[in-house]
Amino acid sequence: MAGEDAVYSLDVVKNLSDDELYQKLYESWGLTDKKIDVWGELSVNEAGNWAGLRNARTLNGNQSIEYPFPNSRELQSGVFLSPVMAKAFMGSDNKVMVACQLVLASPKQRLIKKNPFLLAVDENTVERLTDLTSVLSESEREDIVADSESTLIRKAVFDLEIKSLKDQIKSETDALKQLLQSTKNKAHQEIQKLDEAKELSQKKVTELEGTLKQLTVENEQLSQHKEQVSLSIAESKVELEMMVERYRKVEETMSKKIDKLTTFIEEKAVFLKTFEFIDEEDFDSFIFKGVKERDTAEMISFSEVLDGDYKKAVSYIQSYLKEQDILYPRHIIENYLTLIRSNDLIVLAGDSGSGKTNLVQSFAKAVGGVSKIIPVKPNWTSSEDLLGYYNPLEKKYLATPFLEALIEAQQNPEIPYFICLDEMNLARVEYYFADFLSKLEDRENTPEIQLYSDDESAHVLSELKAVVSIISDAKAKYDQDGVVDFVKLMQDEAVNAEMKRAFGFSEKDSLIKYHGDIRRMLSGIISTPSTIKIPSNVRIIGAINIDETTHYLSPKILDRTHIMKFKSPLLTDWNKIFEEIEGYELDDVSKPLFMDVEALGQRASYPKFDRNNDFCQLFIELNEQFFDRLGVEFGMRTIRQGLNYLDLFSDVNGNTEQAINNFIVHKVLPKFTFDGNKLSGDTQKIDLLEKVLLDKFAEVVPSHESVADEFSCVAALRSIIDNAKANDGVVNYWA
Repeated sequence: MAGEDAVYSLDVVKNLSDDELYQKLYESWGLTDKKIDVWGELSVNEAGNWAGLRNARTLNGNQSIEYPFPNSRELQSGVFLSPVMAKAFMGSDNKVMVACQLVLASPKQRLIKKNPFLLAVDENTVERLTDLTSVLSESEREDIVADSESTLIRKAVFDLEIKSLKDQIKSETDALKQLLQSTKNKAHQEIQKLDEAKELSQKKVTELEGTLKQLTVENEQLSQHKEQVSLSIAESKVELEMMVERYRKVEETMSKKIDKLTTFIEEKAVFLKTFEFIDEEDFDSFIFKGVKERDTAEMISFSEVLDGDYKKAVSYIQSYLKEQDILYPRHIIENYLTLIRSNDLIVLAGDSGSGKTNLVQSFAKAVGGVSKIIPVKPNWTSSEDLLGYYNPLEKKYLATPFLEALIEAQQNPEIPYFICLDEMNLARVEYYFADFLSKLEDRENTPEIQLYSDDESAHVLSELKAVVSIISDAKAKYDQDGVVDFVKLMQDEAVNAEMKRAFGFSEKDSLIKYHGDIRRMLSGIISTPSTIKIPSNVRIIGAINIDETTHYLSPKILDRTHIMKFKSPLLTDWNKIFEEIEGYELDDVSKPLFMDVEALGQRASYPKFDRNNDFCQLFIELNEQFFDRLGVEFGMRTIRQGLNYLDLFSDVNGNTEQAINNFIVHKVLPKFTFDGNKLSGDTQKIDLLEKVLLDKFAEVVPSHESVADEFSCVAALRSIIDNAKANDGVVNYWA
């Protein structure tokens, strides 16, 4: 063949470009049209994992070709083609003859094979050959038959020579046989079909007769049942009409009683106001007839406009806050909204000025709610500092701003209230807040707080009843013009004497002072009931600074809270926030979002623990292998809180890895306060963190590198380890 002396060593060609390699092959094989067109035998090995072209010959010249290396037989052993593509061309055959074009294999394959000339079949050029005359002359076919070692090639050539003769001899005979057999078959089939149809028809007739009898019986039964049902409906209708009339009368009676009661209350309220036992504000609370509602005219409806979609709600809230020059990453809004819906205690942790209370206030404004910031004092030591106490000398309850916020929320049940205990850890939280937190743990019922004894209020009301009775009698006796006040009555000697006689006062006792005392006591009872239920529209949030002037949160508090840690807003990637908001393509975000109380979460039991659940299995494993060995408390309640968090988080973000990452940051890492130099088995605790747990967290959250360091459990644990090494091995999340 042309160029057969052109043989190259590997050192000569290993650094040549593809164009130069192609040129060497063209020269070696005497190809002039600058492409390698070949034909040969396409086959797949028995394992089905390799396919290729064997015994390749050029279409132009019918030459057997080989790589231009000394003693090479690699090309003739097969040129690779994807087994899938090969089977597509071969169909049910084991081997076929094809024509195709060869191209250089990928650089990686050439490097692996150590063959710069390594070729592959261009699958886009493969064409199955059914007639070798398209590529071979008669003399070439004879030569191939004589010389070729391939049985397939020799058979293909012989088949070409005898195909026409065979077809011609058999075609007419086969056609006649087929026609005769077809006629016989059709006749036989028609006879068989007629027999089958006859038999089937007879069966159908029998079945239909049976069905008709059965339907006749059922029809008679249905007629009887219909009569019974009609009678029952008529009786039920009469009973329903009687019941409706009965309830109408009850409703009418109750309405009259309510109107009568309302009138009575209004009369008593007017009486108490006239005699200055209550002021204008207390009077309004007496005769208040309706629940205050939010003005939703200037708000965007979450349920109607956003279709109740929490992902859209996050986008809208983030965009709305941006319009108010308040910037938070989407992740914070997703996380905070999920925690608000959980009805758990949320603690926002970070340096002063990191945006903790601002998040409470701005989020409340964004959803049309009310925020109350309650500063915690360093001298708080009991629940009385949080909720107030009853003063037996003044016979009234001394309320705190926190309790007043709860009462205000109770009076406005349709408005979400976000009550934030600012600098919560200036005092020891377990001293003043533990009892209240225990109330919040009740997920089955509405938590109720007993502020003072019901007997105290009963005593005050009993005194008031006696005073009112005397004044009422005096008013009926001395009221000539329809207007009588307390001072005018006390100016009457007879009334004055009766009041002193009734209450055992001496001449020295002042009835005016007594009136003031009752007024204060009554005002206290009206404004502060003896018990109060924690309203469903209230969310409690704590904000804590982390410095040497504050107290750490105890394990009991941490076990019942979610910790959201903040960094300085100056470190925020503002460009990313703008990119997030621009991607929402929202037109108008100038109005707050109307989310009703139910949309912001309902108090319900945590999901049940399921040991087959992936999340439960993961944290059982983490607890057994790490948390317990580190001395970190981790119980069933925490896992159930996690199940609840994952379920709610899925409404704003479908990334389960992100939810697990957040949960670890909220509930696990804040408990990491221990001496890392101590041993756990044969291993120091700090080594257990660095050499085992860190890799485990990276395995649990494979996408951790795409999460900002401030929100990543892996980055947070790495920071805890670095700080511990710089602090004599003391592990402290809060340091």
